[in-house]
Amino acid sequence: MLSVACVIIGLLLVALLHDAGALDSNAQAGFWFGAILLLMGGTTFAANARQRIVIDPQQREIRIETRRLLGRQLRRIPFADVQDVQVACLQTRSQHAIRYFLQLQLADGEPCALFAPERVYAGASDLAIVAGWRTRLQQYLATHAA
Repeated sequence: MLSVACVIIGLLLVALLHDAGALDSNAQAGFWFGAILLLMGGTTFAANARQRIVIDPQQREIRIETRRLLGRQLRRIPFADVQDVQVACLQTRSQHAIRYFLQLQLADGEPCALFAPERVYAGASDLAIVAGWRTRLQQYLATHAA
């Protein structure tokens, strides 16, 4: 939403102030401010991604589907590759937790964040909810172990 607002305001400023003269420094500043807003809004809109996490017991895998304006990415993590599931958090410098998420420890040692803190997920700011996600995922992994 913020990206769209930046694009709209940037377009308005650029359109209204595109013919600013060399002596009108305020209008030129407004034009360049609009151009920067337009660039930032367009860039963040294009880079913005929607992510969907799918736990598939039949396929015995976790799928992380990421969709961006410019493409789609799919990552498949077999249940057998998950060594551990932990609740992690993104904190401020004063150690105040902003968002909680699940951190998978994979067999090759690679960590993998589920419900990553830079994305907005309902319940991500509540430790009890994310701990419930962890418990359910651990149950799936244990129930569907090979």
